[in-house]
Amino acid sequence: MSSFFRVTYGQFMNFLKSFFRMSLVILGLGFWWLTTSCTTGPAATRFLMNLPDKMVGLEVTYREGSPEYSHPATPTAEELDSVLQHIEVQPSSLLDRIAGRSSSTQEAFSEEQRGFFSFHFSRALKQATPLETVTFYWATPRGNGIWELTSGGLYIQKDELHLLLPNYRQTVPSKNPPQNSKNHPLSQIGDPLHSLKALDPAQQLTHNLATEMWAPQPPHFIFPLNKFGHAQEPSNHQQIQPFSPRYNSRDSITQRLKRLEKLRQEGLLTEKEYTHKRQEILNEL
Repeated sequence: MSSFFRVTYGQFMNFLKSFFRMSLVILGLGFWWLTTSCTTGPAATRFLMNLPDKMVGLEVTYREGSPEYSHPATPTAEELDSVLQHIEVQPSSLLDRIAGRSSSTQEAFSEEQRGFFSFHFSRALKQATPLETVTFYWATPRGNGIWELTSGGLYIQKDELHLLLPNYRQTVPSKNPPQNSKNHPLSQIGDPLHSLKALDPAQQLTHNLATEMWAPQPPHFIFPLNKFGHAQEPSNHQQIQPFSPRYNSRDSITQRLKRLEKLRQEGLLTEKEYTHKRQEILNEL
């Protein structure tokens, strides 16, 4: 009886030791997962334009088994400006949302934003690899320690440009432009405050209701580049005209010359680039 008790006791102690070791391994793996998944460190981003309140960069977002992006790509700044003009916003305050009131729509991006983004998006897409998304960030001070943030990313697959807007004019309390949102421009920091919609021929990707309830998806817009004047391999050597008819007016040319001058004054264009681009615009007269 005593020998049987010793054998049983020894087996029990060995079981406890094994269980204890296994528990330590599980706790260690759980701690590692928490520290890696909740990190707020910088993402794997190559900054191409990095100012305190705005940024354009390249971030590796490829996932195993997913189709690669059609990068590098060569849409012009004018074509990308036209793309951004095809998103409208319906701004609303908290009181408007509670009362169910709606306001009139307006262009989602200001002329200043379009000028900055379209210029740097064009450059970034030429440098992007098939595994990278072009990311961007824009912060605007609203007074009383409040910043308004817009951030997201874009990429091209086949003949379609995809634009993600996880954050559009989100308000964040901060003394300076929030760096965490700048380092993670594709991370959603709150529920959408404004209603965004795409204008024809752009489309907004819809999500499954169950997916939306589990994890709300950021606005996802798709632009068919062949309808915005861009083709990867044009059949002739003629200059491709942008989709938007606004570019054929004198008023638009005047605005583009002013924006070009502003880019030169801000040091974003070399004298050679400025002269070449100015002549291109004047040739349209």
